[in-house]
Amino acid sequence: MKLPTAVFAVFLAGCASAPKSVILSPNYSAGQLTRLNIPLQVSVEDNRTSNFTIRVLEQEPAVYLPDASLPNIVGDTLRQALQTNGAQLTEITNNQFILHINEFGAKITESLTEHQSNAHAKFSIEVAKGSKRFEKSYHAKAQLSGPLKHDQAKIEGQLNNLTELLITRIVSDKELIQFLQGS
Repeated sequence: MKLPTAVFAVFLAGCASAPKSVILSPNYSAGQLTRLNIPLQVSVEDNRTSNFTIRVLEQEPAVYLPDASLPNIVGDTLRQALQTNGAQLTEITNNQFILHINEFGAKITESLTEHQSNAHAKFSIEVAKGSKRFEKSYHAKAQLSGPLKHDQAKIEGQLNNLTELLITRIVSDKELIQFLQGS
């Protein structure tokens, strides 16, 4: 009686493995698109309802991969983009730039022969320049499919590309640039 119980316990322990980590490393590569020439205090807030970045659907149990460092990663990419475009990042200024991560993740469906990843991201910004305010939302989607099971590194690359795309959209937004350069 003890042997079947021990085998069952080992089986359950193998099924209940901890979620894998998501390794994201987006890198702003669009170069200088404008000349901001303004001091900014930058912060990033994670407003997602769930901190899971990758979700594999239709698996028993479903695999969720958390990424609690997402605000730091997105913030580093945003700071890199702003500095490349002439902003001086400082803590001592009345010019506040807040990026809100409202949605960010990839949902993967798999069958025996193929997989598909649907990634989505939704960021919004709040910029305060003295008493003036500017707010805008940005969103993007991406799809990736391939044979057999998904490759986590490819999904991470998909999410990196989505982050880079949205950050590039933000720093090249004509309305934002006009607001920042206006007096």
